[in-house]
Amino acid sequence: MSEQEPPLDAKRVDLRSREYGMFTDEEVDKLQDKIAFDSVNEKLQDPQVRAEIVRLVKKYHGGKGGTWHTARRGSYNGVFVVKFDEPGSYGMMRIPLPRYSLALREEKLRAEVAIMRYVEANTTIPVSHVYHMGMAEQNPTGLGPFIIMDYFPDTINLSDLLKDPAVPYDHDTLHLDMPEENLENLYRQMANIVLQLDQFSMPESGSLCHSDGEYTVSSRMLPQTLIDVITCGGCPESVLGPPNRVLNTSHEVYQYYADLHMAQFIFQRNDAVESEDDARDKYMARHLFRRAAYMNLLPFPSYTGRRDHITPTPETFKLICDDLTPSNVLVDPKTGDVVAVVDWEFAWFGPRSMASDPPWWLLLQKPQYWREDIPGGLEDWAARYPKYLDIFLRALEKEEQKLSAGPSTGVPSLGADLEGHEVPEPGPVAEWLDKLRIQDENVAFKCPKEPPLSARMRRNWEDGSFWINYATRRSYGFDPVYWKYIDERLFGQNPNGGYERRAGSMTTEARELMEMVVMDKMEEMNGERKVVEWFTDEARAHLARVLGYGQL
Repeated sequence: MSEQEPPLDAKRVDLRSREYGMFTDEEVDKLQDKIAFDSVNEKLQDPQVRAEIVRLVKKYHGGKGGTWHTARRGSYNGVFVVKFDEPGSYGMMRIPLPRYSLALREEKLRAEVAIMRYVEANTTIPVSHVYHMGMAEQNPTGLGPFIIMDYFPDTINLSDLLKDPAVPYDHDTLHLDMPEENLENLYRQMANIVLQLDQFSMPESGSLCHSDGEYTVSSRMLPQTLIDVITCGGCPESVLGPPNRVLNTSHEVYQYYADLHMAQFIFQRNDAVESEDDARDKYMARHLFRRAAYMNLLPFPSYTGRRDHITPTPETFKLICDDLTPSNVLVDPKTGDVVAVVDWEFAWFGPRSMASDPPWWLLLQKPQYWREDIPGGLEDWAARYPKYLDIFLRALEKEEQKLSAGPSTGVPSLGADLEGHEVPEPGPVAEWLDKLRIQDENVAFKCPKEPPLSARMRRNWEDGSFWINYATRRSYGFDPVYWKYIDERLFGQNPNGGYERRAGSMTTEARELMEMVVMDKMEEMNGERKVVEWFTDEARAHLARVLGYGQL
């Protein structure tokens, strides 16, 4: 089959745009909201349920008095706040909203509590203390699995200090005119947090578990993408692998993600494609990305042959926090102290390359959503990012110098001297610094010496690993990033972008499979907008006819 490019002036009848990826399925989203919020709101109308929440929070928190204060909700969790008699003392019950199965909610909650307790015990990062965790059968309110924690009412998010006040709240964007000195001071707090978390490693990739006083990775990874394909795309949980599956190599992790991207495309019925050409583009991007994953080319074709990327055998994995952003860092508006880092639900141990990526949130807005109302927003994000990466890395380098010089006193306050390099007097935290330099006793091998985190972050940006890792981990940002920053890097020139040039390298069987999927997507696009309920065997067979092989 010919690989000849179509004429540059060829007009396309079908609509397609690679500026955006798949949109979330509105029908799934509406149904999820109704199930999650209506059921919880109905229960909260009952005074006896609210009284039971107060009783449970008081029982485990230990505060005096205790009255119902408020209920709040986010995308995935509900929070029910109790006010105690002591001034400024609050506790809360936090539940995962019923947007997916009870079994998955309990699995995710156990993993989140394990990582919170692990971070609290081994770092100076302030974490909301977990007083109690209970499964659904232990919650007399009928609200499902729950955590009892502290609540911090008189705080602001660190993102509030970083964002442009002229931009609407739901489109947080960095204040680009902020003086660099001020910005570096704000970045410095996040730099300290990510540096402390970089000390952790585990011998498998997955979620942390806590049993009999030991922390191990013995359950599957639960990244944000896995939850998003369920709650935003309607992907059935039954095809996403068993809960006890841990992975032993980075290659397996990239392969799992590649299969997950294809599963999302196969199962999302609504708002997935705009035309036949658009469907071919989206299929081809996932097909090629999956091919690269199974050829062990990710995150970079020469990755495994470069000395600075060599990993030990057996491999070790770093802590990855998908939702660690300034929006989840609570700050005292009067002192500038970090009060608590919250929302650890998407924390898992994964490939060292992913953990070495510089933060996407330096501009607050995700790359694919940057100036989404105009063409070229992604390129504008990429052009602006290096300036802010340099500022962040300066802050990170200063925190690295402090850590290498001796014990740390914790996350710095906004009022701390940014330029000073004096090392505080040794205190209780010195013990954990020593422990972090040594692997846990049940790990029989040592982590290799590696470049500082700041150097690894700079390298990942410069060699393009950042974009491959970003596309790997972001289901709804995959397509524009793939076509702009990954396709030619992996598979050579493709001046016009899109599937046409790449289709020439497909076998006849692969091309027929693509056309089968494209026809499926067109029938869905032109058919009734609805949410499809899948039986387990039916769902697995539907995915298997496309994947043929894989981990899901």
